[in-house]
Amino acid sequence: MPPRDIDTITALLRAVHPRIDVQKLTVSHPGVDDDGIWYFSHPDVPFEVQLESSAGTFPFLVESDRNAERAIVHDPVEASHLIATWLGLSE
Repeated sequence: MPPRDIDTITALLRAVHPRIDVQKLTVSHPGVDDDGIWYFSHPDVPFEVQLESSAGTFPFLVESDRNAERAIVHDPVEASHLIATWLGLSE
């Protein structure tokens, strides 16, 4: 079975930024509540970036608590670059 898109994004980010932390939302009612939200953070950054997709596959909605920007991504490289950029880890 090929990796899910979220796993590919995580691997791309960790290859360049090994200290990046990825946490999946823990829901109160598994199987009922949508748990398709992943939070990306870094110990040197005071905010996080969130990816949302029910199945962990493209497209993903990208948001951050840094600002009110939102984006939709359709590609692992695009997603990993946007996360790193929004975390201030790359230009």
